[in-house]
Amino acid sequence: MDFVLRYRGPLASNGDRDDKHRIRLALHPQLQEMCRIFKPFELALTPNLPEVVLEGRQAKAPERCFFFWVRVGGIRVMPLINRTRTLECGLDVAILRREGPGAIFGSGGDLDNRLKTLFDALRMPLQASELPAGCGGDDLYCLLEDDSLISRVSVTAHRLLEPPTTGHRDTDVDLWIHAGVQSTSPMWGNLGV
Repeated sequence: MDFVLRYRGPLASNGDRDDKHRIRLALHPQLQEMCRIFKPFELALTPNLPEVVLEGRQAKAPERCFFFWVRVGGIRVMPLINRTRTLECGLDVAILRREGPGAIFGSGGDLDNRLKTLFDALRMPLQASELPAGCGGDDLYCLLEDDSLISRVSVTAHRLLEPPTTGHRDTDVDLWIHAGVQSTSPMWGNLGV
């Protein structure tokens, strides 16, 4: 199964918890919509899904519990690609930025550390210290339980020809994140993925 997520805005090199959470919040409504559209993920919208405990980097979900909430700090997060469903995700990332060709080290920061910020934002936070101070309230859908579920990465950088709009900076990016989800072990809970 394949889908594309889009993010427009700052992508900091060595981003802090606020930077990563801003990206999570931007992707959340897209992930919710993906669950509405794609049948293998529609159960993630079921009310009263269980809340499970996080042990280290892994959520301890009951067997055959394919979607679940994990309480982290003052919020609940749901990782859609998780170990219980035996899923992994390949990523093809197109990063559009205003720096010219070959400007990997520019005013926006080096590309590899900006990508690390993105990969951290794609996974659920693992502890309250990874969330902005005072973060609480609404539930949050995240793409990954852990970034170790990324099976493949391809990155292309292109020059963004669109001038910055009001409220955006020259260093902001436009990301197109193509996610290819596949099963590592076929079973009832991941058929059709």
